[in-house]
Amino acid sequence: MSVQKFKFILIAAFLFMHLPFLSEAQPLCAVSKNSNLAIDQRDDQRLKCLKSKKSTIKVAQCLEAAKTMEYSTNAEEARLLCLYDLRQQPSKKECLQIVKNMEYPDSGDEVRWECLRRFSNSLKPAECRQLASGMAYPANGDRAKQFCEQ
Repeated sequence: MSVQKFKFILIAAFLFMHLPFLSEAQPLCAVSKNSNLAIDQRDDQRLKCLKSKKSTIKVAQCLEAAKTMEYSTNAEEARLLCLYDLRQQPSKKECLQIVKNMEYPDSGDEVRWECLRRFSNSLKPAECRQLASGMAYPANGDRAKQFCEQ
């Protein structure tokens, strides 16, 4: 085997091994930490981007972008955008995924209520009770359990 063929095979093998890493796309609404922007400014840029794309992106893409937020309050706001503002509304499964990602009691209960209302006709009794029992505030939990029993 000639040296030229060996080099070609070696380069091809290297590229083949690293192809998954080379082909990874930049995440939706990515802002580099090297951008000389403060954390809140980077999050503002991400949120502005999400709002500008809300008519074209899918819920899963929106949730991935929300994960990139550096402040948890901004991530929470982005997840609420994923729930309420996208043209493609979340499926039941996606709504329940948003519930799992919520960090704060108030917004977590808000999302649980939204899922309960939106999918009341398709929630299994066990799913409904699980959402109700996940409420952070006892009064919300009690009302949600009553909702599930109707």
